[in-house]
Amino acid sequence: MERLVSRRSFPPLVRSSACRSLFGPVDHEELSRELQMRLAELTAEDQRRWDYNFQQDMPLPGPGRLQWTEVDSESVPAFYRETVQVPRAAPALTGCARCRP
Repeated sequence: MERLVSRRSFPPLVRSSACRSLFGPVDHEELSRELQMRLAELTAEDQRRWDYNFQQDMPLPGPGRLQWTEVDSESVPAFYRETVQVPRAAPALTGCARCRP
């Protein structure tokens, strides 16, 4: 009974197609530059941390903190060699059409 009373007391919610820009317009070029700079920083940090060049998939030359040793793939358990492809769900689109990528 309380639900029926509350439904009559409040107007129904109407979805608006208005697009709200909380932080102003986005400069996509600047955002892209910032992302590329941050990605380069993370890549350099990972190289220093692991003494490994992940782009070329090889250890960095010279002595480092870590010593990398290549192993025969047959001596490694199968679960390290095999990959599993997990299907991902499509991302939900939110916001108005103008805000979507």
